[in-house]
Amino acid sequence: MWLVRTVLVLLVIYQAQGCQPELKEDAASLLTVGYDKQGSTAVYVDTLSVEMKGRKQKFSDLLQPGCNGRKSATLAIEVRKEGTEEWEEKADDIRITRKNYDNVKDLDPCSKYEVRVLIKPTSGGEIRELPIFPVGPFHKLDPEEKEIAQFKSGAEEYYTEHFKPEYTQVSDNSFTVKWEPVCALVINVWLKEGEWKDEPEKVIQNDIENPTTELTLDVEPCKQFEVMFEISIDSEGNELLEEYMPTVTTDPDKELLSAIFPKHNYDNTSSVLKWDYTAIDEFACIKSFSYKLVKDENGEIVELSEGNDKVHQASELSVGALDSDCNFGVRMEVEYETVAGRKDSLDAFEEHIQKKDQKDNTISINGSHITYTINPCVEPESEIVIGLKEIGRDGKGLSGRTLEQNLEGIINVDKSKTEIERSSFDETKLKPCVAYKIMLLRKTVDQDFKELETAEFENPQWNSWKAPSVSEKENTSTSITLDIADLETDGECLVSNYNISCQAVDGGDTKQKMFHANEELKIDDLLPETKYNCKGRIVHTIPGSGAFETPWSDFVVIETASLPLPEEVSTFAPVTEVESEDSTSVPVESEDSTSVPVESEDSTSVPVESEDST
Repeated sequence: MWLVRTVLVLLVIYQAQGCQPELKEDAASLLTVGYDKQGSTAVYVDTLSVEMKGRKQKFSDLLQPGCNGRKSATLAIEVRKEGTEEWEEKADDIRITRKNYDNVKDLDPCSKYEVRVLIKPTSGGEIRELPIFPVGPFHKLDPEEKEIAQFKSGAEEYYTEHFKPEYTQVSDNSFTVKWEPVCALVINVWLKEGEWKDEPEKVIQNDIENPTTELTLDVEPCKQFEVMFEISIDSEGNELLEEYMPTVTTDPDKELLSAIFPKHNYDNTSSVLKWDYTAIDEFACIKSFSYKLVKDENGEIVELSEGNDKVHQASELSVGALDSDCNFGVRMEVEYETVAGRKDSLDAFEEHIQKKDQKDNTISINGSHITYTINPCVEPESEIVIGLKEIGRDGKGLSGRTLEQNLEGIINVDKSKTEIERSSFDETKLKPCVAYKIMLLRKTVDQDFKELETAEFENPQWNSWKAPSVSEKENTSTSITLDIADLETDGECLVSNYNISCQAVDGGDTKQKMFHANEELKIDDLLPETKYNCKGRIVHTIPGSGAFETPWSDFVVIETASLPLPEEVSTFAPVTEVESEDSTSVPVESEDSTSVPVESEDSTSVPVESEDST
């Protein structure tokens, strides 16, 4: 008896301290590794769950009998994000008497992971490793699972780290918000100007594979706006996290600028000029400004007065006190910066002071000719030229000097004549996405030029602008998505927006829509199996000129797809009849858990209950 007891004790000690756990051949099939779930109400896409498939199974059932006791081994979980080499241990010393473990947190829902489950003998023997389990990304889940996707914890911290929108391209009538691709299926964008609107400005169904990363909002000039995002990881937008952006202020438009800076009064009788910029403080979109009142006499510039937003008051100047034998102009030159950071300048106003029987410097375009007149006060020996210059290009300071390298072309003129041929300039070399002006210039002894007068010069390239091309990108039974190509500048000219028009070939259904440059060109609400003539044009923004509409493209005929076939719904599940000894059909459980009528020999319908029948 003593010998038997000794053997049993040694056996127990061996099993506890010296046995080597071995995995069952089908161990991997007994385990579920994936996102943590709460029945049919939630899928926690930031949390990993490792659990046994059988309700009564424990981790110890992964091991062969003989060395699967609670003191024989423990479980460990390691995770590696796709694209990395190092494994990270997320959990260790998990008891094998447990059925599941769901405390691996802080997964990135849009990342793909490899998960490794390890069996570690407590005696220090060889570690046994199950095959690698793939997990994620969450947007590969079934649709019904994406509807209940949630963060178990840390949603606010996740989006604070991964969602950082910022304002770009703030103009007088719009602004753009950009962000890096964000792991969310629904993005609601709210806009506030005074009060929050009742509905989101934009609802974005975000495609993780082709994510939306920017949005342009059309707004009014010189106003303050707030933007708030509601972000949801689930496709139904059930749990929304709010992210607020700082206030943005749009730029002033031309109409507003003309109401601010050009205001002045000139009395011809007293020759007194008055201006007052104190009211500009009321306009929230102007951050700062400065002005200089100058006298311009045949290109010779003399500063008369100056001021800025820090020191400005109602002012006046006696123009009659200025000494001059020639015609001259008194011009207000303004530089300003908007709250959005845009710096610009403008000539606010100019008063021409005429001497008796003296003509002004002039220049203009009349058909195929450029006409000009020269003030007699211009130095008789000076050289007069006509230059062509890109609007907005640097090169002119307060002195009124223009450098030759900033001119696109120079034509010497005969002061005894009044016109030259417009063809004197090689217009074929002009750039299409540029606005130009012609300038009457006087050459100085320093070999630069003094500006006498300017006029607009319509770019001839605009008259021969190539129409864009439109092609089909994708279509469904109710929508068409297009691509549009800039054939004139190959994408170099800034795009303000696109205009798309699709009309049914039979003339019945017509859809027209304007798209911002960062939007997908998708026309919705079309008829299925219908041919449409689609065309498009580009609206460019040309510096110094404004919006320019290209010609419409040629039509492209696109037929929408057929309506998808409805899914077949089975009314009854397959029936398997089992004959009893008295040849009467008896109830049989169907696989799809539907109650199925079964006919007995006497033609009586017998209900057959399925597994989940209630």
